[in-house]
Amino acid sequence: MNILLVEDDVGIGRFVSQGLRVRGWQVRWERVGKDVRALAGSGRFNTIILDLLLPDSDGLHLCRDIRQAELGIPILMLTARSGLDDRLDGFAAGADDYLAKPFAFEELLARLRALLKRDRLRKPDPVNLGALRIDPAAACATWEGRPIPVSRRAFALLLILARAGGEAVGRDKLIDEIWGGDAIVTDNALDVCASALRRALAGVTDRLALEALRGRGYALRLLPRDPEAPSSARDQRR
Repeated sequence: MNILLVEDDVGIGRFVSQGLRVRGWQVRWERVGKDVRALAGSGRFNTIILDLLLPDSDGLHLCRDIRQAELGIPILMLTARSGLDDRLDGFAAGADDYLAKPFAFEELLARLRALLKRDRLRKPDPVNLGALRIDPAAACATWEGRPIPVSRRAFALLLILARAGGEAVGRDKLIDEIWGGDAIVTDNALDVCASALRRALAGVTDRLALEALRGRGYALRLLPRDPEAPSSARDQRR
């Protein structure tokens, strides 16, 4: 299981992250909220533990943003605010559970397990990268609402790379996830799939770059908009 922990208190963050890792869970610990929305949309995490009081963000606002993005990832709010109105505000913002500080680690663990058990029954969340939106349940991808026509394997490649959030994914991992671990597939087959995906992306935008990184695999990069050319030639033709 992969947990996104958002907690600015060093003592609590270390206590929770170490306790979960000892039990075999993966934890990414963020001490501020600026990257939380993007991480929640990456599809890499099973649950978010979210503190309400962050140096740069309001946890309630972050929770609302995640829900407005149609991300159903379970959220456990972890906060010193323990009043009834505070708990109601948390649930109204879209939290799935609420745990007040101080807390026993075993209670936190039990609540996480309950959230994860319910999470297995829901459909996978959409994955977003800029204006790219991928719906794994419907097996469709769009850029600014425009469909991206791709084959089944090119869609799988796009989904894996978008979930990586710009980080490189190795060739062996890509082949295993797209074709299956028992398939006999050459690197050339992956390159052909990547070329087809690159052409499909170029047909809708010039802001998504599918890069082949020597010795590291592939990465999907979101390019900044050119300030000298606010709309591409393709956009002008729409």
